[in-house]
Amino acid sequence: MNINQLKYFVSLYRLRNFSKAASELQISQPALSLQIQKLEEEFGYHLVERHVKPLGITPEGELFFEKAVQIIQMVNELDQLSLELEEEIEGQIRIGIIPTLSPYLTPLVIQQAQQQYPGLKIEIVELVTEDILKKLTFNELDAGIVSTPIKASNVGFKPLFYEQFYLYVAENHPLYSQARIKQHEVPADQLWYLTEGNCFQNQVNSLCTIPSFDAVSYPFRYVSSSIESLKRIVESQGGLTFIPELATLNVPSEYEDLVKRLEAPVPYREISLVYLKSTGEKKLVKAFTEVILDTIPKRMKKKPSVTAPLDTKL
Repeated sequence: MNINQLKYFVSLYRLRNFSKAASELQISQPALSLQIQKLEEEFGYHLVERHVKPLGITPEGELFFEKAVQIIQMVNELDQLSLELEEEIEGQIRIGIIPTLSPYLTPLVIQQAQQQYPGLKIEIVELVTEDILKKLTFNELDAGIVSTPIKASNVGFKPLFYEQFYLYVAENHPLYSQARIKQHEVPADQLWYLTEGNCFQNQVNSLCTIPSFDAVSYPFRYVSSSIESLKRIVESQGGLTFIPELATLNVPSEYEDLVKRLEAPVPYREISLVYLKSTGEKKLVKAFTEVILDTIPKRMKKKPSVTAPLDTKL
């Protein structure tokens, strides 16, 4: 057994297809099949079920995968050990950030990170929470920034800051004249909302029940994966939508009056760093999170004491 054979199996496990895995690994399909066969012969049990589509993984293969990932992670950590021991913040990290946060957080921190740590290369990818957790498991990310709490056994969490929920209300809406809005006053049938399964939308659903399309008076319904798109719809078509606190920082002056506070207790979401327990929080990731904490408004770093953060339902 060697580390490349473990990597081959992990790619095959993820893609469930010999041809796709071989292409990704840049080896021939027969060569990949041979290496998997050698692993099976060495350990004395089958890892994959070749005669089913998509490719099946045996119970022994499932257990083997968990150990293989841990070994690959430890080898990668050894490769990075010299960087961890150096005082200089230099190297490359890959960070996944959820789409309802990335458009607001990334522009806020990336310039500061470049100025503070010129030797740090940061690759940021917008991904939903489930994909961030999956890519962490496959060692395709060094960390993620997600809304918590979420249920996951192989990762650790470090709360970073807390975002209050605001309403974005059209000028022609009856609630526009109010400085603060009570949650029970929000008309669910006039809300524009995000795609189901998005953790932010899951949190909105806990504030008000979204009615079926048949029950609303609007002649069309727009479901989007982008908060910015929902804001544009409110500006042009009316209605209202929920937005997180960071989304209020870049609202143009002509639309600032559309941003409305909610009456206390104000709902909020918890934003956390997520990382693999087996690797811990890496030095370069710590440096990046320090930049975030230095840049985020001070008020957002204090956890509200009156209520718990909204559940992500994940």
